[in-house]
Amino acid sequence: MALLGRANFAWQSDYGQFHVIDTEDTGFSPPVTITPEMERRGLHVPESGLVIYTQDCLQQHIRIAIHGSEPAPSAAEPMRGRAWTRVETVRARFPYRTFTLISPSAPDVLPCGPFFALPASDVMVRISWMEFEGSRDDSLPVEPDVIQLEFWPA
Repeated sequence: MALLGRANFAWQSDYGQFHVIDTEDTGFSPPVTITPEMERRGLHVPESGLVIYTQDCLQQHIRIAIHGSEPAPSAAEPMRGRAWTRVETVRARFPYRTFTLISPSAPDVLPCGPFFALPASDVMVRISWMEFEGSRDDSLPVEPDVIQLEFWPA
């Protein structure tokens, strides 16, 4: 398993979601209505790119890893050792073999944002969530949710 790239971000979700879009594909359009299936799975796979839905927490640590082949799945989040609260694997398409992260309120790609190169336009993506479980009190600091995205050629 060749690790081709890795990055970690502190992120603040906007409208409970973030988008993983092909940097050159101008046709990306997130859904207007979130279906129960999208909510249950925590994601939506449009024609190109991905929409990832977050739980109630406004803050996430997003971890990205790009591999040359399918990596072995991990049962737990590596930093804290806590089990993932859910894991989904999907096939996604990034026609220009690049992607970046954006928020719904800033739908245009930032000119200096981080861009990632993929080994293929059709990839598998394993999304693993470690979400805070229990009641939240917005007046108290909480640990951010962790969302890990692992990419490899389909």
